[in-house]
Amino acid sequence: MARLRTGEMIAALVLIGVGALLLLGNLGLVRFDWGALWSGALIVFGGWLVWRAFQPPIAGIQPGAAYGIGEYQPDLTGKPIHGANFSHGFGDFDLDLTRASFADGENTVRASLGFGDLTVSVPRELAARVRVSAGFGEVALFGEHTTGIAPHLDFQSDDYATASRKLDLQVSIGFGEIDVKRET
Repeated sequence: MARLRTGEMIAALVLIGVGALLLLGNLGLVRFDWGALWSGALIVFGGWLVWRAFQPPIAGIQPGAAYGIGEYQPDLTGKPIHGANFSHGFGDFDLDLTRASFADGENTVRASLGFGDLTVSVPRELAARVRVSAGFGEVALFGEHTTGIAPHLDFQSDDYATASRKLDLQVSIGFGEIDVKRET
């Protein structure tokens, strides 16, 4: 049995609900107001941000950076990363892991973005297990692409289980594009 992906399920249900409202509006069965939809969407998104702020940190993941609106490019030059969590609200988010230093063992990194474009650069010499997912949009992982509602891709290096240094990378976005690529 496939594991339940809560974020994907919520995104799918929201899109089904909005589609049903639009269809009922087109059939004249319901009067549809776009202003109410956008107001509701902003309230739901704000509520989600508040809920997320009160969630306890995940074991092994140190709190990272969380930013709001605009372009976000954390400077990781020479910084040790064992477990980190990076989050951004709206805009372009570029996470260059090639400049960070990784300890022996498994190094877990999570990167999330609400709306926009998220690019992650992974060191070529590091064994990696990568999971990318979106609520709606396009995801690209080392050259493989998929689009649509709840697209996701997974990758694991052949030497991941035996590597002395490895990266467990989880990347997610609400709406937009993800591009995870290997860099030297």
